[in-house]
Amino acid sequence: MDQKPDLLQDFIGNPSFRKWVNDPDASTVAHWESYRRKHPEQEAVIRQAATVVRRLKKASTELAQVQPDPRKEEEIWQSVRQQLFPAPVRRSFAWSWVAAAVVVLGIGLSWTMLQPAEAPQLAQVTPIPQPDSVTISNVNTKPRLVSLPDGSSVILQKGSNLRYENPFRTQNRMVSLSGEAYFEVVRDTTRPFLVYANGLVAKVLGTSFNIKAYNRDNNVILTVRTGKVSVSSHKVFEDASKEADDLVLQPNEQVVFARKESRLFRSPVNTLVEAKTLVLRPVNLVYNAVPVSEVIAEIERTYGIKVIFQNPSLSNCRITTDLKEGTLSQKLDIICKTIEANWAAQENFVAVSGRGCRP
Repeated sequence: MDQKPDLLQDFIGNPSFRKWVNDPDASTVAHWESYRRKHPEQEAVIRQAATVVRRLKKASTELAQVQPDPRKEEEIWQSVRQQLFPAPVRRSFAWSWVAAAVVVLGIGLSWTMLQPAEAPQLAQVTPIPQPDSVTISNVNTKPRLVSLPDGSSVILQKGSNLRYENPFRTQNRMVSLSGEAYFEVVRDTTRPFLVYANGLVAKVLGTSFNIKAYNRDNNVILTVRTGKVSVSSHKVFEDASKEADDLVLQPNEQVVFARKESRLFRSPVNTLVEAKTLVLRPVNLVYNAVPVSEVIAEIERTYGIKVIFQNPSLSNCRITTDLKEGTLSQKLDIICKTIEANWAAQENFVAVSGRGCRP
């Protein structure tokens, strides 16, 4: 971002900033977290602007039906300019957001008087370069494998959407989820892996866990299979002073995030239910000279995905290997390297191609 928004009104008037505060996704989180790290001297005004935007969103629903008073509009604009920003203001700024900020900050001006007679047009702002992002949707009935740029794997359940940066940023690996998915994260101590899911933020270095975060549900549920996961609400996560409020989960532990109350609490894990969604299901992935078809069948049962040999003679190959560790993508890499094959994740199955083996 060439032009640094170092004033309160610049942040409030920036659509990308408002989305980061109220409805974050991988792109906005990556940009604004990077911006905060590069400009620590602006942290105070960033927090103030974020508070304004959050309170404004909460108030906007209640005040949306209030009718404007056009007769006093210009008088109020003058008052706003003098009380909040006495210095000359650039024409490019969205004055509708300044007015809203004044109301939320308690300057004492009437919302009715501040609203224009017609819906204001958002002012033009300096374009913010966004990283390339990929959105994957699973519209099928079976789970879908998504292989992330760092080698991490995501088993995306039906009716779910995943968004991630490609490539990942150097500081963090960030994804956003709507729906349900099982994550197997490649360990990287220099780049935490962050999952944003309907108000919940999960931070890990390398582990496996399941998140259920459908838009229709009141709660977001995260269950850990291996490793440790630090969990917080998005509001707490963006406030560095509240880091101690994070919940740290160990294997076979679960947390529920109540979206309406923005509250986290631990919950017992129902192993009978979770076994059906592969989170806690124990599997034997150690093989000694067994047909690769048996290995693939175990992979299918464990992860709930479909794997198809494009060459039937591939099922004749035998394999000796230990697949207890690593992500699904890494396991497929090992299998295919051993039998001199390749794999590719399709929309509703994984395709394995190669010369195959003699019976």
